[in-house]
Amino acid sequence: MKFRIILISVTTIVFILVITIIRVKTNEPPDREINMARKMISEAELLKSPYYSKEEYEEAVEYFDSAMTGWKRENDRFILFRDYDRTVELAEKSSESSNKAIATAKKNKTKAEEALQIRIYALGERIKDFDKKFGSFPINSSHRDELSKSRLLYSEGVMAFKNKNYSSCRSKLDSVEMTLNRVVVLYEEKLSSYLSGYPKWSEMVEKTLHFSKKNRTYCIVVDKLARELILYKDGKVLKKYTVELGVNWVGDKNQQGDKSTPEGLYKITDKKTNGQTTFYKAFMLDYPNEDDKKRFLQNKKSGAIHQDANIGNLIEIHGNGGKGIDWTNGCIALKNEDLDEVFKLCPVGTWVTIVGSTRSEDELFL
Repeated sequence: MKFRIILISVTTIVFILVITIIRVKTNEPPDREINMARKMISEAELLKSPYYSKEEYEEAVEYFDSAMTGWKRENDRFILFRDYDRTVELAEKSSESSNKAIATAKKNKTKAEEALQIRIYALGERIKDFDKKFGSFPINSSHRDELSKSRLLYSEGVMAFKNKNYSSCRSKLDSVEMTLNRVVVLYEEKLSSYLSGYPKWSEMVEKTLHFSKKNRTYCIVVDKLARELILYKDGKVLKKYTVELGVNWVGDKNQQGDKSTPEGLYKITDKKTNGQTTFYKAFMLDYPNEDDKKRFLQNKKSGAIHQDANIGNLIEIHGNGGKGIDWTNGCIALKNEDLDEVFKLCPVGTWVTIVGSTRSEDELFL
């Protein structure tokens, strides 16, 4: 009897040991699944999934955190009662969500790269377009500084894109775009306002060319916006020359000292040769003419200019040009060799018509 009890006890212990071994073997800790889930989350982070596929990434992290909590809870239980099935399930779901996050991130990252490429191209074109439109337009120093900084930021943004630093690229492009939106709109409005004078300018040019054709004479048309002196003979273009103008050339000349080049119908009243003028050679113009004097008095009366202002004089087409900037006090500067050519052909009395532009806004920016 005693032997039977001992045998039963031994059998029971062996049974318990066998069950324990089987239980341990069939319910091993989910190290492999947990490590795989952790690895997949790391890969997702490397691809910036928190940014490019936030929903899937956060789901993967949530499953992983739950798996880790379940794993700890099961480890705290007696070995025979541990059950890692749910932990394994959660770890596998975390890996699955990480895979989705990686796929979505790759797709969205490609789209983001393409979008940045498009922005880089578009902003580059806007900068080129602004330089083309306003390269010779008077821009105040603060706006010029802003634009210079924007060009530098744009270059830095392009470099950041090449280095795959898309966040920095995006930030720099945002700053460039903000400046362009503000400054470009401002100067487009200024230019559009200035070009509203085209109908009047067109009439002046037409009258000048009609006179040249009818009387078979030379005439000169100065296009301030294009920076051109156009020499005509018998109403037909003979040659074009590059000119430099008064520092504040936009708009008509209102008074002495405003450094603006006048607009109107003028005539050459004198030809000064080398030694008779500060600027190599010069054509003297009949500024102020009667129209200028009338407008000057109206501006005084309306308060547009001070009552003590003077109208100014001594407007010339002179030499010493070729500096590449507007620098005169209101005169029109030509290179010396260009002035020599015009000087030989145009006598005293030649018509000189100065206008803002010989082309309308639509013609300029089609």
